[in-house]
Amino acid sequence: MSETTRTDFVNKLRGVAKKVRETVIAWRRRPIARARKLRPYATKALETVKAWWIACTNRLRAYAGSAREKLRTRFPMLDVYARTLRLHAARVLQTVGSGYRAGLATIGRVSPRTAKAIVACETWLRQSNRRRLGLTALAVVLVLVTGFAAIFPEAAGRYGRVIFTSNRVVPLPDETRRAVREKAKQLAAALDSRLDRKRKLAGETWTSAQILVALRENDPGYASRIDVKLVEQYFRSMAGPECACWRRFPQGTHPNHLGVTSWVLWTFAQYGIPAHKGELEFLLSAQGSDGGWPLFGGAQQEKFASSYATAAAILALHEQSALQPDRQQKRRLAAAVDRGAAWLKSRVVAGRARWVDYPAWPEAQEDFLGVSGFALFALHRVGAWWLGSLDGEWLRELPAQAPAALRGEASAKAVQVGNRSFPDETRYYELPWTILATEEVYRSAGIFRKVRAVQWLERALAPGASIYELTGREKSATIVAEALLALRNEVKHE
Repeated sequence: MSETTRTDFVNKLRGVAKKVRETVIAWRRRPIARARKLRPYATKALETVKAWWIACTNRLRAYAGSAREKLRTRFPMLDVYARTLRLHAARVLQTVGSGYRAGLATIGRVSPRTAKAIVACETWLRQSNRRRLGLTALAVVLVLVTGFAAIFPEAAGRYGRVIFTSNRVVPLPDETRRAVREKAKQLAAALDSRLDRKRKLAGETWTSAQILVALRENDPGYASRIDVKLVEQYFRSMAGPECACWRRFPQGTHPNHLGVTSWVLWTFAQYGIPAHKGELEFLLSAQGSDGGWPLFGGAQQEKFASSYATAAAILALHEQSALQPDRQQKRRLAAAVDRGAAWLKSRVVAGRARWVDYPAWPEAQEDFLGVSGFALFALHRVGAWWLGSLDGEWLRELPAQAPAALRGEASAKAVQVGNRSFPDETRYYELPWTILATEEVYRSAGIFRKVRAVQWLERALAPGASIYELTGREKSATIVAEALLALRNEVKHE
């Protein structure tokens, strides 16, 4: 390449670079010019926002001052609490300060290097307003927590137990837990004594199933101390005869009972006994097209669909599903459980987490606390995922005082089966199922709902409460079995 050609190329390259530089400079000047034009408007907007913020702040301060004066006038005790809180805060800060200085001096004698590191950390914190603000905020929180604990020690202790206890355990006070444990032992011994020395069962099928479920839930090792084959033989000898199902009483003309059948299948599941195909088919075939179950086999499904029977059926099918080897059968049981749970969801009393026993009954009727507790307990046990709002409503609607242990409800409605009608004699005991439902709600609730649940359970299970009046010798073993079920959650985690 000649010298002339090289010179021309360099000149052209310089010309291109100059044009690029001028273009970039012009491109950079445009946003600067626009920013200069917008600066007055931005300044004006900032001044407007600042004036609006100051006005709103002053107005809010005025409202806050007025509200504070009204509160002081209406609740004079607030000033007392505030002074007490300030006093405790001052004491806490003084104690913390003196403890910090004493601790730092002690550390300095043992390890001067560590003491210097702590002092350096303190100096680092003081160098930044954000760090000091964060440290101050932490100190304020600690002071407020300490003051709250000093003024309301019982509530503070309840919050502490809820926060630092496993979610599986309802954190009751130690005295209550000891009383629950002793009463559960007494009731379990009383129920076990209703079985004779040869471990044979006696009494109604329904009652026997409830006793065995309660004993197994209370003590998982109980299944190894009883002849499971004998349990299976006893119940199957009481079934039928025209179907793979159970009645309340095997003799006479009593109808096939969905509630008794469900309890028996739940008992089978507790002791690892898979239900026969015919027994499952009886429950599946009795389910209505809308998802509910009647209490008596042969009753019109939609008209006489029962909240109690539906809850018992989904509980039994869910527990039996784990024992079925056939995947297709598992899916059928799961689908039936989902439809039953959806039926209960659609029949709940709006805003109250309560159920009536027969939602399709034409006459006006009241909801039952015992049925409602049983239904909510069953929904939790089968894993219904949509219970958040129902749980909140349940806690909000809990009675201020726990029901008496022997208090029960019964609708005694006449259910038409073919050409005959049979009274529903199911007795819904309120206290056990209210405790059981509240315990289930606790495990899936947030902190504040947990505290509300614990507060109610503390009253219901406090030493001297009505549940401790049960001796196990009551004429009806049902209330004893259900009471043991209610206590078993507190016993098995000890």
